[in-house]
Amino acid sequence: MSTEVHRRRRRAPRRRGAAPHWLGRLPYLLVLSGVAGGLALCAVDHFRKGSGLMAAALLLGALARLLLPESQLGLLAVRSRSVDCWTLVILGEMVAFVALSIPPMDKTGLVLAGAFGVLIAAAMVVRGLRLLISGRRETPPG
Repeated sequence: MSTEVHRRRRRAPRRRGAAPHWLGRLPYLLVLSGVAGGLALCAVDHFRKGSGLMAAALLLGALARLLLPESQLGLLAVRSRSVDCWTLVILGEMVAFVALSIPPMDKTGLVLAGAFGVLIAAAMVVRGLRLLISGRRETPPG
């Protein structure tokens, strides 16, 4: 015979003035609804507007992940803060780059697309250098 023990999860008492539980999911829902709205706009032949909305939502998610505590982020907090922020920024900039570089394009769009490309390349170079430098510090002297 086995004896089952049922444990009730104890919840911490709510502090006076604490934010409601659903408020912690709000940044994630905003990013998710922005991406879904962008996809809907793309589906009805408004590619640039839809892609711009998706890029803005991803960049807003990166800003939220950078500024808000983990208790208020919901599923935006997956890995470390820096990995989450870099991932959202790079994805947002790539979507914006694609939105600006698809023809027909005037001179302003071309300049903006090039600027986004340079920004993405610079971010990748800086990240690579930081990883290279931190890797050298962590190796034991041999």
